[in-house]
Amino acid sequence: MSSKYNGWTNYETWNFNLWITNEESDHNHALEIAEDSENKYELSKKLEEWAENMADEELPNQCSFIADMVNSSIKEVNFYEVAKHLWEDRTQRMKERSELWGEG
Repeated sequence: MSSKYNGWTNYETWNFNLWITNEESDHNHALEIAEDSENKYELSKKLEEWAENMADEELPNQCSFIADMVNSSIKEVNFYEVAKHLWEDRTQRMKERSELWGEG
């Protein structure tokens, strides 16, 4: 039986991608992280750090059942898969900028 969810590795990966791309400000922040990354692997590590920081902000008391559940879910996210999709958005965004400024 496949554990895929809506075409993503799993629910956790799908959900993380949904949250960081659903709101324009979050999506722009994700693209800024992508633009500041050398490659998809580095981007995946930065996305993981972002997720962990969000959890820390939302759950400052890390000694609880809910914090354990959140941290467990973060460990299930396939950040590299999300990075691959963001990398495509990054590439498109950079291409559009280049065309806008007559560089392409």
